Formats: sequence, C-alpha cells, structure tokens
Amino acid sequence: MTFSKLNLSFIIFKALSEENEPVDPYVNILRSRGYEAYLVPTLEFEYHNCDVLKKKLQNPQNYSGMVITSPRCARGVIKCLVDGKLDENWRKKPIFVVGETTSRLLTNELDIEPIGANSGNAMALIPIILKYELTKSLLAPCGNMNINILSDNIKTVEFENIEVYRTIPHKNLKTNLDVVLSKINDQIGVVYFSPSGFRATCDFMPKQLLNQIHIFAIGPTTGAAINEAGYILSGICEKPKPESMINMIDTFIENTVLPK
Repeated sequence: MTFSKLNLSFIIFKALSEENEPVDPYVNILRSRGYEAYLVPTLEFEYHNCDVLKKKLQNPQNYSGMVITSPRCARGVIKCLVDGKLDENWRKKPIFVVGETTSRLLTNELDIEPIGANSGNAMALIPIILKYELTKSLLAPCGNMNINILSDNIKTVEFENIEVYRTIPHKNLKTNLDVVLSKINDQIGVVYFSPSGFRATCDFMPKQLLNQIHIFAIGPTTGAAINEAGYILSGICEKPKPESMINMIDTFIENTVLPK
C-alpha cells in the first residue's frame, strides 16, 4: 500500500501585523511551501489611556524596568511617547519582551535592545526576569484581556499594569471568512493566535466544520482555550514565529498519512 500526505489549505486567524508587511509572514511561509493559505483578520485594537501611560513613561525613576508582552503593547508605548522619544533613563533599565516581533518594533522604532526576544510566551519570560534584581515595580502596558500570567507566577516582583488597548472582533470578520471558505476545496487547517481570536470566530464557523478541520494553536494559552471549548488540537506551537509554525505543521503532516 502507498500513502499520500494530507492536502490542506490553511486559514490564518490573526490580527493584521503591526509591522505592515505586504504579505503576512505566516501566510507567506505557507505559500512558499506550496500550501494555499489565506489571512482572515480576526481582531482589531483600540488604543486608549495614552495620557496615563505618558506620565508613567516620563518618570522612569519610579520603576526597575518595563515588560512588554505583545506588539500591541509595544505600539501603545510608541503612540504615547512625547516627540516619539523614550526617556534616556529607560535605556539603563531592563525592558523585557515576549517574541521577536515585539522586540523588532522596539528596536526599529525606539532604538533600544530589549531582553527576551527568544521567549515565545509569557511563561518562557519568567526565568529571564528572575535573573534580575528588581527592587521597584515593572511598568507593564497591557490589553483589556490581560490574564496576569507574569504577576500570578512571580511573587517577588510587582507589576504595574496599565491598560493601553482594547481588543474587539474585526468588523469584516464574517464577510471575509465567508469569502475564504467559498474558495477552499481541500481539507482545512486553521491557525489561531489568541484565545480572543478563537472566540471571535466561533460564532461564524459552523460547529460541524470546526469538528472536521485541523486546528492549530500558537502558544499554550491559546491551545488551552481551544481545548476547554471541547475541540481537539492538531498541534501547539510554543513560539509566535513563522518558522516555528511551519515546523509544527510539518511534524503533523509527517505523522498523518492517508492510504491512496
């Protein structure tokens, strides 16, 4: 008996990139490997509390450093700076980040070198933070769906959370999803990047379809939300990197073969 690999078309459920690439890097890497791939923008972000964060950023002496856990948090900081410049005294303090995209945004736009770019999620950042002696709070810009992973797991450090954005479903989510589903004839693989992104699509994805497709998650928190909703995961990617995602999918494909 001979075998053939699964023939999948992928839907990437994520927000539009904060880096404004012409083609989303996750879609791009899938297409470069011969897959059909479509981006369906799932979430939008409303920035607010800029005056509050601006005052905090003008007083670095009150903090041991800063922790920025997503590109949206980074964008919130950038939007709140006076004249687009970060007080030089922040450069003497550790600025912790989750993920390479967050790190690149801060490096490219603020000319700083954050710590922790290789951490793919907040849990992976914990041992990095614990290497530092932090006698004051860490300033922590966050979103309205922040689940306090760092503060719940690090009791020796105080985190001063400042909400700088709200997450809402993308206004064209249903329309865009219907268009993409009408184009796909293969089996479907979907990739979710956040619990809120997953929940936003649940009202628009037929439940029968959700039980038939292959569901992949970026990060353990997203994976846990999908499992808790009663759906079976085909894979969890630990780091929010296109290369890590394609490795996860390759592993799944290699272990899932169908007889011709």
